[in-house]
Amino acid sequence: DHQDRQGITGNPYPGLRPFGIPESHLYFGRGIQVDEVIKKLMDQRFVAILGYSGSGKSSLVRAGLIPTLQNRASEGEWQVLITRPGTSPMANLAEILLGAHTQTNLSVSHTSIIDQLNSSPGALTDIIEKTREKPARKTLLIVDQFEELFHFQANDENQQEVTNFIALLLDTVSRQNAPIHLAITMRSDQIGYSARFDGLTNVINKSNYLIPQMTRDEKSEAIEGPIQASGGLISDKLVDQLLLDLGSTQDQLPVLQHALMRTWDYWMNTREEDEPMDLRHYHAVGGVQEALSLHANEAYEELNSDQKEIAEILFKSLTEKGKDNIGIRR
Repeated sequence: DHQDRQGITGNPYPGLRPFGIPESHLYFGRGIQVDEVIKKLMDQRFVAILGYSGSGKSSLVRAGLIPTLQNRASEGEWQVLITRPGTSPMANLAEILLGAHTQTNLSVSHTSIIDQLNSSPGALTDIIEKTREKPARKTLLIVDQFEELFHFQANDENQQEVTNFIALLLDTVSRQNAPIHLAITMRSDQIGYSARFDGLTNVINKSNYLIPQMTRDEKSEAIEGPIQASGGLISDKLVDQLLLDLGSTQDQLPVLQHALMRTWDYWMNTREEDEPMDLRHYHAVGGVQEALSLHANEAYEELNSDQKEIAEILFKSLTEKGKDNIGIRR
């Protein structure tokens, strides 16, 4: 089918970042997994979504779990709250609760919410109940990149905050009648740290979901679905080449998305009439193997000498070594 430039929407591939909630119409290849996660979440009111770095945990939650859950419910039935521990777990949690407070016109400060959260394990449930807007009857609380808690806790000064934070989560899960559901995402190689916390291992053992590798058909869907949804065309040869280059290394999924993002841009700028996204566009940006390096070099060469120095310091600060000498994201 002929597609003119006006009939094609923006770049449908997110690159290295996860898919966001508004991009659910571009999220393909994980339908079965989304259904399985939702079943566990509904059965236990809790699910720990596990997978190695780059396996697509955040995308599964944001572009799969949340929109699917909302689409299957009545309008506005779910209140969704998403937080990340980062370098301030309690403050970050308080911030999303403050946002919910603001929507319900309740006057409260960030500091007072933090004080409440630290005062009692039941405080999180109590605050959520107060901030749930009608017609919402249920709340889905998501703690993305849960393993950041363990690295935050490595500093002795932060141990009490982490203990309090986990106690809040466990309290919401333990209340049988509270309409609060909790999902956490965690890197599977960090799961052992959970055993240090009473109760956390119990809930994870009861309901966890290890993200499986994508099948060849699912990967094809993830490649072709977004371009078709955006009014574009892709050749069968390119799909086959992408699958070949990707191989069985599942942690390459973000790199695949990045290569597709760059290929799309090159295709849009150089394509001939009726020409699908094809091998020539893919090879021009370096393919799965080189697209990221070429893109990074392009960005680096645009910097002046002072900016290059800043970039060097920044990149050297992106990871740090843990006690076991393994590099971890900072």
